[in-house]
Formats: sequence, C-alpha cells, structure tokens
Amino acid sequence: MIQSILITGGGSGIGAALATALAERNCRVIVSGRRQAALEAIASQSPLITSCPADVTEEDDRAALVEALSELPAPRAIFHGAGYFQLGRLDSLSASDWQSSFETNVTARWALSTHCAPHLGGGRVLFIGSDSGKNLRVGAAAYSIAQSASETLRRGFQAEWADRDIAVAAFKPGLVDTEMVRGFLATSEAEFPSRSAFQSYIDQGEFSTAERVAAFAAWLLLEVETSRFTAREWDIRDTGHHAEWLEGRQSS
Repeated sequence: MIQSILITGGGSGIGAALATALAERNCRVIVSGRRQAALEAIASQSPLITSCPADVTEEDDRAALVEALSELPAPRAIFHGAGYFQLGRLDSLSASDWQSSFETNVTARWALSTHCAPHLGGGRVLFIGSDSGKNLRVGAAAYSIAQSASETLRRGFQAEWADRDIAVAAFKPGLVDTEMVRGFLATSEAEFPSRSAFQSYIDQGEFSTAERVAAFAAWLLLEVETSRFTAREWDIRDTGHHAEWLEGRQSS
C-alpha cells in the first residue's frame, strides 16, 4: 500500500480534503501550493502532514518537492491536484495567459512526474481529469485545450512506463465545490459565456463536495488493485463502484 504521497494544490479544495483523508489512514503526506498559511493550516491537522510551499511552475520549487518526497517511506505517489482555470476567448488571450494554463495543467505535471519517477517504484500517479477536455467551453477554451493535453500526457506516461513499476491513472470528479469553481461562477455571462452550462449542473444537484471526491481519490490510491487502477479513466459519477467507497457518505 502507498505509504507517502505528494499532493499539489494541497492548500484548499480537493487536495486539502485528500491530505486529511490520507493522514487518517496513516499515510505520510506532503501538501504543496503557493499559499503558505493555507498549507500550514492543513498540516496542523495531523503530524503526518507536512507543508511544502511551492509553485509547481517553477523548476527550483519542483526540485524541492522531489527531494521532500524522496525522503519519505516508499511506496510513494503523486496526486496532481494543482490546476489553473484560464478565462478568456482565444483571440483575446495574451501569450502569458496562454502559457499560464499550460504551465500549470500540463508542463508542471510532466516535469514533476518525470523528476519523481526514480522514487516512485511500486507507487502511483493520479491525475484529475475533466469533462472540459472533450466538451470545449466558450470563454475557457485555453483550459479545455490544456485539459485535453493533460489527458494525452497521462496516456503517454501509461504507454511509456508500461514496463516500469509505476501505475498511472486519472479520474473525473465532476463539478466540485472549490475556490476555482466558485471563482468562475462569480463571473458574468459576458465574461464567461459558458457559465450557464456549469450553473445548470448545480441547479440539477450535480455538484460534489471536496470531501466526497477525496474519499474517492483515497480509495483509488490505496485500495484499488494496480491492473484495475490503470485499466480505465475513472469517473466519480459512475455508480458501479460507489458501494466500494461511498458507504455512509452523502451523495451530494
């Protein structure tokens, strides 16, 4: 079973909830992110959680995360929770805006995975997927494109690491109550023309809590057998596996 895990985007939302869930199951956890105070608040909840402030788009910060993970007991895992939702139409984005989306959602995941690979024997890498990769949203196309690239990256690792003892998988959490989601829902329809599509999910009750998603991710990382873990892209909305991890939890 996984003994140690690095969680990017660990200061809030799914990453923070997952850190707590894994620590409760005796895993050593590193939470990383750019907001030191938020990370320290999560780390204060358990002696098994360590905060490591880092910007995953910065090479030196990634190196610090690799070193921190390498010092913890094996087998180890990475949870790619850091994400960046870029608003704006493609013809109005600056080069910096375009690059920000890719640096966080694609390049950082590639670099951190490859640099941690020597320390991941017998371990796992778990990506967060998104419907946006296939269902492009007007006003957030850069994010959709980056998510599609992230999915291809995950499949690339699976293909090229097939002969290595590193299991790579992804899951879709659906729409989740996080700071990022609340942020783009607070924009106007003029700023984000696809806002109403996301609002409709909420109106229909298709909205998960970070804690529920964390329970699902913890189950994938710790309990699902390796060949099953890598055999599909998991989706929290598929009910077939709910009995294995959702018992006693709210369905919302």
